[in-house]
Amino acid sequence: MKLASLSVLAALAAAFATTALAADKKIQLKTKPYPMDTCLVSGEKLGSMGDAYVLVEGDQEIQLCCKSCLKDFNKDKKANLTKVTDAWKKVKAYPATTCIVSGEALDAKQAVGVVQDGSEYQFCCKDCVKEFKKDTAKFAKKLAEISKK
Repeated sequence: MKLASLSVLAALAAAFATTALAADKKIQLKTKPYPMDTCLVSGEKLGSMGDAYVLVEGDQEIQLCCKSCLKDFNKDKKANLTKVTDAWKKVKAYPATTCIVSGEALDAKQAVGVVQDGSEYQFCCKDCVKEFKKDTAKFAKKLAEISKK
């Protein structure tokens, strides 16, 4: 009986150690989410003119208020990308290796991210992003709890 108890304790300790190590690893998303809530070119609030125009530069998602802003974005692409890099310096990185909605492990090849109110959130799939958008306050509280650990 003692041997079985020791085996269970050892297995639990190993599982805890693995979880603790996994928490230290950050998932590098295939495409980093856009870190701002305004158009990079016009400064307009995204969504104020309909759906944002989305493109990807390297590994960075870019969102513009409309396709018309693409021409101005391309005129000074380097300066515009620097604005995005600077915006990332103010974003709190996602502190977990699991989806904030489903709790499933994140796969860097399939995971997607969103920046909301200065914090990055990561999801296992686009369906979880839709679920997140239904009640962002709920997941902001969950993120705060995760961040305390």
